[in-house]
Amino acid sequence: MSLWTTKFVRHFISTRVGRAYGRERVRQRLHELGCRLRRRRHHQLKAKAAEPAAFRAELEARLAAWPEDWEVLVVDEATGRRPPTLPAQWCLVEEVPEGPTGDDHTKVHVDGAVAPLTGRTHYHVSPALGQEEFAPCLQHLVVSYPGKRLLVIHDRGTQHRGSDIEAIVREAAGRLVLKPQPAYSPELNPPERIWRWLRRVVTHNHWFATLREHSDAIRNFFRYLAGVQDQVRRLCGLKKPESFVASL
Repeated sequence: MSLWTTKFVRHFISTRVGRAYGRERVRQRLHELGCRLRRRRHHQLKAKAAEPAAFRAELEARLAAWPEDWEVLVVDEATGRRPPTLPAQWCLVEEVPEGPTGDDHTKVHVDGAVAPLTGRTHYHVSPALGQEEFAPCLQHLVVSYPGKRLLVIHDRGTQHRGSDIEAIVREAAGRLVLKPQPAYSPELNPPERIWRWLRRVVTHNHWFATLREHSDAIRNFFRYLAGVQDQVRRLCGLKKPESFVASL
């Protein structure tokens, strides 16, 4: 696909018509023809329509007679950067809001899990993402729900599969079932709402002087969530197993 930049248009006119136009002349002519210089936008890929429907149908079958010894959990990952996120804000015309930044672009990675039927959350802060970091998070979930079987839904990330993960599933001896979501289906992922909440509370307009300070802020956020489980459950939009399918 050709990218019709100003340079490309000038080259096209020169080779096809034999005229040498300057940049400003090209811009004027294109405006007269109704064209505008637009930056390309990202297009979010979508799942095939049949896949989310099949995912919902399978969950509905699983949750139709949801036993008390089962717990459903949805896992996801997020990455936080040292520079603050800068949302739009109201200000006077002559003012230009600024936020501090620096040359340190180290990141904090968070493996998170939410039990949408109860509002209970779990997290693991680490310097990287991968099987090595997700595996202990998965083990933590198994230990946190003694005597229960876990249905863990994930987004098909590469860190959610591999020999380390398979070993944990075998060790759980039937207590742990991993269920992948359809690809490109963020709407099926309740932790995405937790990450938006985290960015609004932790990273918007806030500069962290050290990586430790950033990590501690994330931990404090999840400690806060532990005391507002009803609010987390409402954010997920769930009250009972049947509503889990209805919310997807």
